[in-house]
Amino acid sequence: MMTNNTTPLNAIEKLANDTLEILQRINQVPGMSDGSFEDYKIFCHRIPGDIRAQRLKIAVVGVIKSGKSTFVNSLLGKELVKRGAGVITSITTRIRKGKKNRARLYFKSWDKINLQLQKALLLFPGKGSGNEIFNDFDIRRTRDREYLKKVYQELSSDFPVTKNGIRPETLLIKYALQGFDACKDLVQADETIIDFELREFDRHKIYTSDLNNAFYVKDVCLNVFGRAIDPNIEIADCQGADSTDPAQLAQVFNYLESSNLIVYCISSRTGLRQSDISFLKQIKNSGLLDNILFVNNCDLTEHENLEDLIKIERDIRDNLEFLEIRPQVFSFSSLYNLFIKIESKLTKRDLSRLKLFREDEEMLRYCDKKTDEFNSSFMEMIDTNRHKLLISNHLKRLSIIIGQLDQRANIFLDLLSSDKLKEEQAFLTLKNLHQNASRLESIVANSIKGAVSGLKDEVELNIKNALVLDQNAVLKKAAEFIRTASLDVEQYRTIAKESGFNKILYLMFQDFKRRLDLYVIKQVKPQLKIIVETQELRITSYFQSLFDSYRIDLLKDEHYSKFESVPELTGKQEDFFDSVDIDKIKKILGLHLPAEIMEARYTPRIKANIITDFCFQTLSQILFSLSNRKKGFSFSPGLKKAASKIKKENQKVIKDQLEEYHISLTANYFMPLIEAATRDFKEKINERFNRYHALKGEIERVFSLKQSEKEDQKKKVLAIKLQIKRLAHDIVSCS
Repeated sequence: MMTNNTTPLNAIEKLANDTLEILQRINQVPGMSDGSFEDYKIFCHRIPGDIRAQRLKIAVVGVIKSGKSTFVNSLLGKELVKRGAGVITSITTRIRKGKKNRARLYFKSWDKINLQLQKALLLFPGKGSGNEIFNDFDIRRTRDREYLKKVYQELSSDFPVTKNGIRPETLLIKYALQGFDACKDLVQADETIIDFELREFDRHKIYTSDLNNAFYVKDVCLNVFGRAIDPNIEIADCQGADSTDPAQLAQVFNYLESSNLIVYCISSRTGLRQSDISFLKQIKNSGLLDNILFVNNCDLTEHENLEDLIKIERDIRDNLEFLEIRPQVFSFSSLYNLFIKIESKLTKRDLSRLKLFREDEEMLRYCDKKTDEFNSSFMEMIDTNRHKLLISNHLKRLSIIIGQLDQRANIFLDLLSSDKLKEEQAFLTLKNLHQNASRLESIVANSIKGAVSGLKDEVELNIKNALVLDQNAVLKKAAEFIRTASLDVEQYRTIAKESGFNKILYLMFQDFKRRLDLYVIKQVKPQLKIIVETQELRITSYFQSLFDSYRIDLLKDEHYSKFESVPELTGKQEDFFDSVDIDKIKKILGLHLPAEIMEARYTPRIKANIITDFCFQTLSQILFSLSNRKKGFSFSPGLKKAASKIKKENQKVIKDQLEEYHISLTANYFMPLIEAATRDFKEKINERFNRYHALKGEIERVFSLKQSEKEDQKKKVLAIKLQIKRLAHDIVSCS
């Protein structure tokens, strides 16, 4: 199912080899080749490797218990990721084709782990923040683990399970403690990689399906041997999108942003839930709805009849359309499809379930039909994206190459002409162009520095306007979110007396921090992404404009007599090189956007104000209670003031943080990017001028040939033209 046996790799490889053959024949004509042809050869040789290295990324997402892991297993026809009742995917698991079964786990560093725990402990009273254990916390130390156990016990007893489940910071501490023994020997000072191969392959499930152990893991990639998956495809089983942990949600969105196709799983037991709607709104706001398929994952034992299933499918479609999403919804049972593919390996219990599924023939016929429809749409989307990502760019480059070779052939047919006047006109035209190129070269050398300086100023100003002057209202919206955030202190009243003011303050701050973290992921990051992409496009267009203004086109048809044009190559000819390749430069430099955007802080100033206010409030209540014994003591007034202080001060904090982000984004991202793009641009411009200089010597060699030698070379060039014509037709056929 996931394997495409009609991969175009062989066809593209043949086109590249045919181009190399033409380049080889051009080398046999004196003066016809130049330095750029070596770049053409390198490109052609790299095509097969580049295609194999590129992968389409497919993200399988949905809320918890929507059957994502079962769907992934059914798609690949193997029990690769753990599934079943009570099993929760603990970390996004990427799956690729491999030469052998190998699970590669990337473990976090100890510094990263300790930092996560320090943030979870922030503001915890007593032996928490402000003491040496907190400031120098290291879970590897016995005393620190003992302290962590005490914190966990206090959190578990003082802050019981709410309607939203156990508190995230409590869970994080629990995972760290319970996963420590299993992972302590695998984690190192730096991030480490551990492989489980062949018979040990399934050991990865100890980490991918165990939340305790998964806490220590940063990333997982399964390489699977066999024909289950196409070599150019990566599929990811993502965590539940309704997680209350911002770190997990960030991991899901990081993968979504790099994906080419999304499969969204919905449980037929519940239909589209509120958590689904919230997550889909986030996907929509991030502009990631271009390629998405919806699977209504059927539990065949939950529906009395087919009509009930179709009703749920219809409700799902209506709700999606209400969100202005034009959905493709397919109802089928991933579990049934998996059982069919691995029937010989099923346990007795699962065989009994399969037998039960088969009793409802009408339901199965419908599900089989929808499975076929899904497979057809799925493969169509894959093929479309495959062509766009893996093929079209290479075909475009090959077309540009042979277009320039065809024009070069036309030049040399003029230069090799038996018509003396035509030959002299061609020589004079090329000589004038060479002189113009020499003059332009000196102009370029003096003007690039000033031109790029202007670009730096422009980008820096645009980023400042967006983030510091807040033209995009990033800060304004974030400040308004904080101002209107509801920190209802009344919800803590039942545990206030037992836990004390400081612990309630810890609870309240962690709630506020988590809500701000989620806001940044859902709202701020998409805004910043648009701001950054806009400036990157500006950089690309700026250098392209420079590139075009410095162009001396040796290959314009009007400079030479009209030879027969290859029909497939008519129209505007592009340059083989992009002016700058921003994505490639970022990859080479290892450039990433600043990790820290905005985060709730508990500064010494906030702490001092809260403690002062609380002491004053407490004293006032004590004095008041002495005169009015009917009134008891309450933490609520003090907590309300504390909540107000936290919100007010953090509105100032995020302003400073956004300014710091602006400085880091400008200095550590855009300036290095522009400087590297400038170096790349200069190299390409210099290479072009070197070609002009080399061409003068090549032309003189051609003119020194005897007429009989020219006739021999002319025959070779005409043969090359014929070969180019055939190759151009083949490229069009593959497009």
